[in-house]
Formats: sequence, C-alpha cells, structure tokens
Amino acid sequence: MEVLERGIERYGPESVPPLLLAWCLLMAGRPAEALERAEQAVEEEPRNADAHWMRANALLELERTDEASRVLWGAVELMPDNGRYYMQLAWVVYEHEEYAKVRKLVEQALERSPEDAWVHCTAARIYDHHLRHRLAHAHYARAFELDPDEPGVRGDLAEILQTRGRLSSGVRVAWEAADDEREADGEAALYDATLRRWSWRWYEWVLRAALMLNVIDWVAPTPVPGSAVLAGVLVAGYAIVWTRSLLALPRQCRRDLAGRGRRGFLAGALARTALVLGVIVLVLLGEPTGWQHLGVLALIAGGYAEWYFGAVRISRAAGARAWGREPAVARA
Repeated sequence: MEVLERGIERYGPESVPPLLLAWCLLMAGRPAEALERAEQAVEEEPRNADAHWMRANALLELERTDEASRVLWGAVELMPDNGRYYMQLAWVVYEHEEYAKVRKLVEQALERSPEDAWVHCTAARIYDHHLRHRLAHAHYARAFELDPDEPGVRGDLAEILQTRGRLSSGVRVAWEAADDEREADGEAALYDATLRRWSWRWYEWVLRAALMLNVIDWVAPTPVPGSAVLAGVLVAGYAIVWTRSLLALPRQCRRDLAGRGRRGFLAGALARTALVLGVIVLVLLGEPTGWQHLGVLALIAGGYAEWYFGAVRISRAAGARAWGREPAVARA
C-alpha cells in the first residue's frame, strides 16, 4: 500500500487499477476504503467477476453479510465455472441456510475445482460444523494431500482425527505441525491439547464400557464364573488397546505425555480410569441390588459430567489457534 500510495501521489489515481488497489487495501486492513475501490472497479468493468468478488469480500469484512451474499451470487453468474466463488458463497451462508442448500453449493464448488486445496479445506470446515465428520475428514485429508506445506490444514486434520476417535493419529499430525519451524504458537497449543485429549478420551471410553456393563448386569445378572471372565476380558482388552495406542505414538510424543505441565494430567486420567475399572469389576463380581446399580449409574453420570467439563477446558487451551472459522481472504 505504501508503494501504491506513493505511485498515486506521483502519477495520479489512474496509474493504479482500482481492483488491485482494492485488494491491497483489504489486505492492509482498510475494508471501507477497499469497498470504495471495489465499487469503482465494478463500475468500470461490470462484467468482471473478480471485481464483484472483491466487493463481496470487502462487504464481508465490514460485516454486511446479506449484501456480500447477493454480490457473490453476481460473481457466480458471471463466472459459473469458478469453484472458489461457489465455496466462498457456501461459507457465507453455512450458518444461516439449511444444510441441504449449503451442501449443494459445496458440491458445486468441488465439482468445478477438484484440485484446489482451499476449496477442499473450506468444504471440510463446513461439513465439520454440520457434524458430518466422515466427510470433513475426507476433505481435510485431500486438502493436505494437495497442499502439504499449508500449516493450517495439518492442524485441521489433527482435530478431525481426534474427533473421529483416531487419537494417536491426531497426536502425530499435531506434533508434525508444531514441530515445523514455520508454525505459529497456536500450533503448539493445538499439540498440547491433542496430547491431553489422548488421555482424556481413554477415560471417557472406560466410562462408556462401565455404563453398558452396569446396565447389562442390572437387567440380566451374570453368574460369578461368567462375571469373572467378563471382568478379566474388560481389563485385559482395555490394557491391550491402550498400550497399542500408546506405542503408535512417536517416541517424542510419548515423552511429551509425561512432560512438564502434563505429567499430573496424565496421572489423573489414569487414576480415574483405574477407579472406574475397579468399580465395574466389583459390580460384575458382586451381586448388587437395584439401588446399588442405580448408585453406580449416578457415579458414572458424575464421571461423564467431569469428563465433559474437562474436555471443554482442553479445547479452550487450543482456542488461540483460529483454525477454521474464517477462511483467509488472501487464499480465496
């Protein structure tokens, strides 16, 4: 902008195309001025789709979403083969329109720009918002495949892997992102959060098992020999799966799990897990009454409440990393 402004001062405003000036003003954080120049560009070239798109982005920065949506539709009509225009429009309306309408726009964008990493990443964020985690995972993975050097994509992929229960894979991807010297501090916060989720989700899974077995034993009490076998299978199976997941982590991640600031968290999650396993083994081996089963159910419900609030705190720890709620205009 400094260079352009010196040029305008020396050679006059006609020396700089208004579309270029609007873009630089927008990137410089001056959206009101950018809007003026974008409107000038639209007046000079009403059939230029990029001029309409620039005007829409300036309106978005000024939080004039409804106007931006109408202008984007104009850009789409002028250049119907541009997948990024469709995706930008889908992003503008994804929180306010029905999922079916938003998904149609996303599919149109992907059809027109199947090799565009930004389009895939934004599609994944929209699917993630609508809890279509399988679709979100597929598009994050494709975006990473198309642009492995884009740090934000790796962070998004780490998040969705953990959301889908692939805990160790999520930690590994987050560690790779945080280990990259190009990354911002937010990626380190994401890595810390994924390590904490690794322990915390195992605690939640043992709560699920305890809930299911408590109800089963309540409805259809199992004789002692069968109960002993079931209890042994539960403990041994959990230990085997937990150990395999631990070994799937890179060595550095295993060390970081017990590193400074996380050691107590890991120990707390393991202690809670052992406590839940011990309680459910006692329930299976004993002959609790209906009231006792109800008491165990209340304890499990309390454990779930504790787990939920812990999960919220962990997610907030990575909140500084603005990973996905607004796609950067510069990439669009």
